[in-house]
Amino acid sequence: MFSLLSTTRWSRRWASSDLLAGDPVGSPDPIGSIFTGLPVATAERNNGRDLRPGRRALYGITLVAAGLGACASLPPPPTPEMTRAEGAIEQARRAGAEQLASGPLHQADTQLARAKAAVVAGDNVHAAALVEEAYADARLADYTAQSATSAKAAAEVDTSIRTLERETTRATSP
Repeated sequence: MFSLLSTTRWSRRWASSDLLAGDPVGSPDPIGSIFTGLPVATAERNNGRDLRPGRRALYGITLVAAGLGACASLPPPPTPEMTRAEGAIEQARRAGAEQLASGPLHQADTQLARAKAAVVAGDNVHAAALVEEAYADARLADYTAQSATSAKAAAEVDTSIRTLERETTRATSP
């Protein structure tokens, strides 16, 4: 008959903390003895190292899982976002931002250069943030240049209208 006490003792024996911490010298290894069918090597026979096959496999699996987890957690470089920011900078240049909105355009160029340096350094999270700032600055430069161009065109239209009004009143008045 299995008592509650013996069940608790065996459940503690198989706990992962027991497997990772190691058993006292000379104690049987349930995993190693199951797989090998031979007497379990003790720490005394192996120059103080515990070379049980079950433990080595567990450690190996843990290391592989940790390595894969670390690789999977790294975000990819923000290459599509960089392309989008470069396109926005070029659009701002075509809109005349070099003359009309040089501050935001220069800021966008600087942020994009810093983002590229961050990607080279492997800091993709920081690079993504810098790329977003570069994109926002480029759009600001583009809108500012378009607004200045539109304001200039509106002023020219107003001047033309005033000139036409003067010509009309001069032609109609005797």
